[in-house]
Amino acid sequence: MMTQNRLLGLISALLLALLYWYHSGSEVLSQQDVDQYIAAIDKQSKDPGGRHDMDALREFLENDDGKAFYTVNLYKFFEQAQYQDQRPLQGSGREAFERFSQVMVRLLATHASHPVFAGEWPGAGVNSNTKNWDRIVIVRYRSRRDIADIFASQDFARASADKWAALEKNERMLVQGTHIPELYALLILALLFLASIRFYSRGTPANT
Repeated sequence: MMTQNRLLGLISALLLALLYWYHSGSEVLSQQDVDQYIAAIDKQSKDPGGRHDMDALREFLENDDGKAFYTVNLYKFFEQAQYQDQRPLQGSGREAFERFSQVMVRLLATHASHPVFAGEWPGAGVNSNTKNWDRIVIVRYRSRRDIADIFASQDFARASADKWAALEKNERMLVQGTHIPELYALLILALLFLASIRFYSRGTPANT
């Protein structure tokens, strides 16, 4: 049977590995990297997916610093999903966006990225004449290379049909994480907690 110290050591090693994977960032994108990503994304179908501002995306990737960043996303949904083709899945804009979100969350997780906060826009549904947005979502990305990988993937391209059928309008703002706590800080606290337990268990005499 694994001893307590070995178990704590294994947990600590796993947490450190997770910490490294989550916070390792990436090498800064080279111009060749940017050109390859832009070419791959530009080949994706523009109807109904692939609606990127390619000039803005290129500039964003060319200014890569290799660090994590956050996007603040504002969404307003169509009441009825607006697909460009005939398909059995129609429904509301919200339902279409949920289908897109299921794919997007999985893609984010494989790139050490994740939503930080998601919620209904204050006042949504109270007065349809004055509300500007339905939902706000804040997403943490490990690096610009990771978001480029996601955008260039076929899974994202296919899911974009649901995204654009869902959205009447959207807006995305890029922010640096100066006030949003990174997950690595929580992992460090967890490691310190485990270390203190181990130290305490060693220093406590056995009952007689």
